[in-house]
Amino acid sequence: MKYLVTGGTGYVGLHVVRALLDKGNEVLVASRNAASVPIGSQFLKLDVLDSNDDIYETTGRPDVLVHLAWEDGFNHSSIKHLDNIHKHVAFLKNMLSGGLKHVVGVGTMHEVGYHVGPVFETTPTFPQHAYGIAKDHLRLVQSLLCREHHAIDHWIRCFYIFGDDHLNNSIFAKLLRAEAEGKKEFPMNTGELLYDFIHVNDLGAMIAEVAQQREVSGIINCCSGEPISLKSMVLRFIAENQLKIVPAWGKFPLRPYDSRAIWGDVQKLKLALGRSEMILR
Repeated sequence: MKYLVTGGTGYVGLHVVRALLDKGNEVLVASRNAASVPIGSQFLKLDVLDSNDDIYETTGRPDVLVHLAWEDGFNHSSIKHLDNIHKHVAFLKNMLSGGLKHVVGVGTMHEVGYHVGPVFETTPTFPQHAYGIAKDHLRLVQSLLCREHHAIDHWIRCFYIFGDDHLNNSIFAKLLRAEAEGKKEFPMNTGELLYDFIHVNDLGAMIAEVAQQREVSGIINCCSGEPISLKSMVLRFIAENQLKIVPAWGKFPLRPYDSRAIWGDVQKLKLALGRSEMILR
């Protein structure tokens, strides 16, 4: 199969591309620059936010589009989320109008908004910030366009990602920066929040597996399915990386949209993967 991966040089995209290549697929990586293009993939200089009617032909008529490209994903309040949403819609519309028959969009738990408990694919969405609103809007439009063009519609819902922490802006990346700066303490909230953590390696493998099947479609939670406290993960990270910095719990208040306990249900993921052992952590 020929895959077009937008954002294929990004934090998650690199792992998706490698996983697809490991399975013998042809992979085109679309990005504005060729930095960190995985060996074995083909680089395509492309700004998906500036597409045209011929974009499907220009990208080599791929069998599957994995759409990961996104600006300011680590900044939930960035104005770019709302400013760019119509450009993402235009890109999908042009690809599908050209003949694309399989779209794998990548979303976030932030589409759901404030929620306590497991998130099912049927859980209503009520996003609380610009990032979540933009992703949820694109999810709905993608579903509509895929129905109109009789295309396979996959929407990957990601949760709390860690690993390769020098490339992201998670709490773990901030801990590493604080340690490098010689800080003794790291102020945090209470740490009692329960999240669904998944290593970026495992997430990349899951997305690749889901993208290679057509029987299970729609929203699919790609996650561990197990809630773990933020405090436990931070203490584990400090121990594994032999950091000297000490967390100072309770220094920051919780953000209004921070769910106290949220994790993904993985029953549909298991169906898509065809085997439960893909859930590694």
